[in-house]
Amino acid sequence: MKAKFLVLVFSVALASCQTQMRMLETSGDIRVEPSPVAGADYVVHMRNTIDFGYNPDEKANRDQFALNYLKTQCPVGRIVNESVIQTGTYGLGRPARTYSIYVKC
Repeated sequence: MKAKFLVLVFSVALASCQTQMRMLETSGDIRVEPSPVAGADYVVHMRNTIDFGYNPDEKANRDQFALNYLKTQCPVGRIVNESVIQTGTYGLGRPARTYSIYVKC
């Protein structure tokens, strides 16, 4: 009985992670494309919108998210570069940014 309960809890946790990633993708907060820069295969563009348990202004969070997001296309990816574009400010005065994370497979 315990095993079935643990499997259920684990399944729900995974589903919530997938839902969060899907929400970011469909809301325009994340975009992936082939890299125009030599030395990288993909570039992941992400806006710094705050979500529960995730802060894109922290580099470790951005890097981990980008690598996890590309896991199927690029299972042994590594971050090779990053650029930041200032895009203004949000309503409460927090700076709005778009991070471009370059990944090499």
